[in-house]
This record gives sequence, structure tokens and C-alpha cells, in this order.
Amino acid sequence: MSDQNGERPAEKNGNGRSLNVFFDVDNTLIMWNGKLRNHTEHVFQQLKDAGHTIYVWSGVGIRRWDMKRHNLDQYVTDYFIKPLEKHHEKLDALGVPMIPDYVIDDHKTVVDAFGGYHIPDMAKPDDEELLKVLADIMEMAAAPTLGDTEEPGEEVAIS
Repeated sequence: MSDQNGERPAEKNGNGRSLNVFFDVDNTLIMWNGKLRNHTEHVFQQLKDAGHTIYVWSGVGIRRWDMKRHNLDQYVTDYFIKPLEKHHEKLDALGVPMIPDYVIDDHKTVVDAFGGYHIPDMAKPDDEELLKVLADIMEMAAAPTLGDTEEPGEEVAIS
């Protein structure tokens, strides 16, 4: 379901609200040696099962082939080119129809622009960074948002 601007609104699921999750590719999902970061497919499966929408974007172009090569395309809703600067301002020009709810990227500027997880660009053999991402997304989705805890017209104290 989309709103009048064509954006997919955050919806509720059994685990809280659904999030639009954007993954970078190079040194985030796929490491310098071409191998997937540990736990990638497990995390994608868990996110889909929880009702979240997965998008893949990259500053070097559409990366569908890479996701197909690693059998991850089935989890991905769409692919975009990632803005490398003026992140919010360039979304429309790059055809990104929504503001990401959560991004996972090895570039801190992208995470700072949208919110999410700044993942190290080097993965250790026992790397569990994507498991931390999964836990963080599940916690964020389960957290109440304005409107979840009060009735219309009810005054809510803001601390």
C-alpha cells in the first residue's frame, strides 16, 4: 500500500512496525574478496519473516547481479543507486521513492544522514556485525512511535 506520494508507509506487523531497510553492497554485504559477510542470508530471511522490506543500493550502480550470484535476490524488493552526497536531496533524482528507515553502510556519512548502523568495512572470521544489525532493527521496530501509546487529543508529557 502506498500513500499519495507513492511512498510505502511504515505498517504494523506482529513484531511492531515494518521498516524500509537499505543495505549497501561493497564492504557491507560483500567483502573485498567477493565473499558474503557472515550471517547475511540468515539476517535477510529474519527481516523478511518479520515483515520488513529489504532494499539494496550502491554508489556504483544497481547490484542485482551480485545479489543473484549469492542467492539473495529473493529477499530484495528493489535496487537503487545510492546518493554519495546531499543524501536526502538526491533521493528523487536517483528514483528512490521513500526515505530509508534504516541503512547499513560502511560509510558513516550515509548512516548519519538516514540513521542505522555504521558497519566496519573489514570483517573478521568470526564477524557478527549483521547479527547486531538484526537485533537493532528488531528493537527499533518494536519500539512505540508517537501515536502508538496515546489516544488522539491526549496530552503526553515530553521529557
